[in-house]
This record gives sequence, C-alpha cells and structure tokens, in this order.
Amino acid sequence: MKVIAASQIDGNAAVDDKALKAHLSCYLDHPPRRVDRLILQALLGAAVLQSRPRAESGLYLASSYPARPTMQALLEAVCVHGKLPKPFEFVNSVSNAAGFHVAQQLRLNGPNLFIGAGPDVWSDLTRLAGLDLAEGVIGQALLVLCDERDGFQVQALLLEPGDGGPLAGTDFASLTAGVRVTRLDLRTG
Repeated sequence: MKVIAASQIDGNAAVDDKALKAHLSCYLDHPPRRVDRLILQALLGAAVLQSRPRAESGLYLASSYPARPTMQALLEAVCVHGKLPKPFEFVNSVSNAAGFHVAQQLRLNGPNLFIGAGPDVWSDLTRLAGLDLAEGVIGQALLVLCDERDGFQVQALLLEPGDGGPLAGTDFASLTAGVRVTRLDLRTG
C-alpha cells in the first residue's frame, strides 16, 4: 500500500461548530445540515485532502469518543428525564453517522466502517483497509481519525495498493513520512 494524500487539522475547544461549518463550506458545495461536531470534523478532514477519493473507495473512520454533546443530550433526555430522544440526537448518536455523511458528501460507494480508536488505531485502520485493497474489493481507502482529547485533531490518509506490501509505520507521522500533508490550523488564541 502507499499513501497518496494526507491531511491534518488541529483545533482547540474554542473552535465552535459554526466555525467548522464555515471552513467546511470552502471545500464542499452543499455541506449537510443538522450534524454534530464529530461529523463536521470527519467531513473536514476528508474534504481538505488534495486528492479526492474515487467513488469505489472504502471509508475507515475511527474516533476515541462519539460526539460528546450529542451523547450527553441523548442520555440526559432518556435516562434523567425519561423522554424520547430528539431525532437529531438519536440519528447522530449512531457511531457510523459520521461515516454515512462523509461517504454521502464525497460520493463513496465502497465499504464504510467505524471503529473505536484504541492505542494502535493506525495499525487497525491500515490493516482493515489493506485487506480490502489486497482482495480487490476497493481501489482506494480513505482512513480518518478524529480525536478530541486535547481540543481536537483530525488526520486523514488516502491509500492505494502499491508494490511495497504493508505500510511502514504505526502512527500518522511515520505513515506520512515523505508525503505532503495538507494542514489546517484552527487553533485560536
């Protein structure tokens, strides 16, 4: 496999959803409405890539947490107040909602998988994508990692089959060594 495009977005908690939507509208003609922060981050990470994935590309998305405000509102409504969740909260609480929106906006028809980000997330993502690439199920793989531990960071890779076998590296820095990474710094202050 080989990396043909990469992006990294860094932001802090002061960057609100409105600012994310404004940045996203620079890359997408018709960004979706009524989406949560995780979806906005995943879309932005994929949209800023210099190379666009082909329609048959697979999408492999990971995050350490679901969209926290969405899940908090959902759990508070259901568990604390005994109410039914709002449709927005319910639909966006499904972890693969972010993958759905990325695939829809980029018109991807390949496999769409969401996993929880563990300590070896890049190894997990590249291994999953590598299996589909090796079997010829897809011609490209889009890997996206959303991390909100300190502010937020979104990293994305676009992979194609290559003659070199598995990728060398288990983190974003080593996977993108020698590759031009499109960077977007949204940290304020």
